[in-house]
Amino acid sequence: MKVSNSSMKKFVCLCLPMVLVVSGLILLTTHHNIFMYIYKSQLVLSPTSGSFPMWQDLPTPMLLSMYLFNVSNPDEVSKGAKPELEEFGPYVFTEQHHKTKLAWNENGTITYRQIRTWHFVPELSSGSLDDNVTIVNSVAATIGAMINQNVAKSLRFFPNVFLRAIKESLFVTKTVREIIFDGYHDPLFDNVEELIKLLPWVKKMIPEGSVMDKFAFFYGRNGTDYTDGVFNMFTGAGRTDQMGEVHSWNYSTRGLFPGQCGQVRGGAGEFYPPGLEKTFIEMFSNDLCRTLRLNFNKEVTVKGINSYEYRADRSFFANGTENTLNACYEPAGVFLPSGVYNTSVCRFGAPVFVSQPHFYQADPYYLDMIASGLSPNSTLHSTYFRVEPRAGVPTDVSARFQLNVLVDRVSGITMLNSVNKTYFPVMWFENKAGVPDSLAFKMKLLANLPEILQGMGWAQIGLSLAICIIATLVMASKRKVQGRLEDTSPILNQSIQEDSQDENVFLDQE
Repeated sequence: MKVSNSSMKKFVCLCLPMVLVVSGLILLTTHHNIFMYIYKSQLVLSPTSGSFPMWQDLPTPMLLSMYLFNVSNPDEVSKGAKPELEEFGPYVFTEQHHKTKLAWNENGTITYRQIRTWHFVPELSSGSLDDNVTIVNSVAATIGAMINQNVAKSLRFFPNVFLRAIKESLFVTKTVREIIFDGYHDPLFDNVEELIKLLPWVKKMIPEGSVMDKFAFFYGRNGTDYTDGVFNMFTGAGRTDQMGEVHSWNYSTRGLFPGQCGQVRGGAGEFYPPGLEKTFIEMFSNDLCRTLRLNFNKEVTVKGINSYEYRADRSFFANGTENTLNACYEPAGVFLPSGVYNTSVCRFGAPVFVSQPHFYQADPYYLDMIASGLSPNSTLHSTYFRVEPRAGVPTDVSARFQLNVLVDRVSGITMLNSVNKTYFPVMWFENKAGVPDSLAFKMKLLANLPEILQGMGWAQIGLSLAICIIATLVMASKRKVQGRLEDTSPILNQSIQEDSQDENVFLDQE
């Protein structure tokens, strides 16, 4: 059976618009389901997902910039003067993360350890790792705090004699590499056992595991898998609303603090659940042994990717009076003006307090303790996370924190007998990470996928309408032409007949 061209054209004009309308409606009604299918297959963590290689090893190392505060007048500070500080740095390092000892669990979580590796980048740095810097000696400040809290004034004669004998000093001058990673040796480390023999009751003051052969703020962390602890994180399998959330740390869902402050919760930093809202995000920090909350600030665009910006505002390190959510982080009976967080429970009792750099957004109480060298600036010292809200993937991160050591007067201890109470800035650091240029287009495509699918749906419906309109116009035009031909046919026939009759007349005359 032979099908005419006319019949084929009619079939195409009838069926093609129907197919386009149906497929267009499918795209319009299922664009979210299509997005979630791609999300679950590519981002939900599994050994075969597209996100797994980038999660296990950062595609591009982060940049860590460190700044140290040199004390210009250490002798005067020991006699009661305010410290004069000079900021050294930045000392820039690449920071690579590698997840190891992976265990996939049936409850939709993965257990792992993390190895962080740092390498110095001299061309991005201002200074050398061999620069000498004078800083407050954290070891001396710690032993002073322990004596102040646990030793009666009448019994401080013997510890003071011991500390003077080993020449313990409140300030030390060391190289940058010693202060940050390599560590420096303190005479107290060699003589702890002798001190315990002399004063047995001192042993209960020293937390287990707190005494090492050297001290540095990042000592023993470079290239090791034990310092960050053991994480257990939701992969998003089964429940995407838990994607990237930390379930437990060091095999426990409870941390070191009471109440809700002790709950292990928040993201691990690499992923957040899809469909973020303009409220807040939380991140669990193993370095601070707590959850950090950043509040929504505004919408921004990062490399063409729409993102939500969440910032550490004044409530971030506010005290329990200003922010009741932080009340359970405060030791009982201890009140601090807003702006610093007491990490001593997380650091073997060492009097280390964390703030934003240069005491940004902190109570003026802390700045008043410093004579010079600090100048808070929102552009240089604020912390923010920018996250693509639909997929929950960070696009631009800048985390900035400052380490401060509390130095307080301790009567009966020579090196601390005349100092004024000071939250001493020692160093601050900045971690920066973002979407690599090689992944920016893919991220933008994923972020805009629902709109792209909706656009395709409407385009198909529009195309079907266009086909119907054009086909209707063509058919109407043909009918109009055909009608004209039918109207002119009788006239032509009559003319032909008249011509024929004329010819016959001439024939008859012949």
